[in-house]
Amino acid sequence: MKVQLQDVFESPAYGCNEAARYVGLPSHTLRGWISDAGLIRTPAPNVLSWNNLAEAHVLKAMRKVHGLSMQGIRKALRELENLRASAHPLLDESFETDGVNLCIREEDRIINLSKHRQQEIKDFVAIYLHRIRRDGGIATHLFPFIVADTADEPQTISISPKVSFGKPVLAGTGISTSVIVGRFKARDSLAELAREYEVSEAVLEDAVRWELGRAEAA
Repeated sequence: MKVQLQDVFESPAYGCNEAARYVGLPSHTLRGWISDAGLIRTPAPNVLSWNNLAEAHVLKAMRKVHGLSMQGIRKALRELENLRASAHPLLDESFETDGVNLCIREEDRIINLSKHRQQEIKDFVAIYLHRIRRDGGIATHLFPFIVADTADEPQTISISPKVSFGKPVLAGTGISTSVIVGRFKARDSLAELAREYEVSEAVLEDAVRWELGRAEAA
C-alpha cells in the first residue's frame, strides 16, 4: 500500500518531552495543551505528530505575546474551522490574517483597544508564523528559534518529517544536529566539522548552541 504524504505529517513522531524541547516549552505546559481539555489533538496520548509540533510552536506565540486565554483561542479556532474547514487551523495559511484577528478578541471585545498594540500582537505572532515553510499551501518545515524568539534569529536548523525522520537537522541538509553536538563534545573542532560536512562554522555553532540550550532547559 502506498503511504500518502500527508500521513507522514499526521503520524505519531515525538514524545511530549522531546517536542517540548524542540519548541522551547516546559513539558508540563505542552502536556496541558495536548490533554483532553487542551487545544492540540494528538494521534495518540502524549505523542505528537509533526503537525502537532508546528501547532505548539504557533500556540506558544499566542500565549506568550499577551497571555491570551485558552478559552479565547479555542473560540477563535472554532470560528476559523467553520470558515476554512481545516483540521489544523493554527497551520492554515489564512491564520496569519483571519486567525490572528480572531484570536485577539475575547467575548466579542478586543483584548487591548489600542490599535498600535493590536498590530504589535500580530507582528509578534508573525515572527513565529514566518518560521514555518509551506509547499503548495501545506506546512512542511519548522525552523525553531536558536536562542531568542526574535525576528533576526537565523533559520539554520529545520525540522520536517520528510528529512531525517523528523529530527532536527542543519537546514538544507540531512545532517543531524545531535550528531554535530555529539562530535563537538567528543573534541572534534568546529573547523574540522565544517570542512568535513562542507558547511560554515557559524551554522555549526548554531547547531551546538541550540542543542546545548535545549538540554539545559530540559
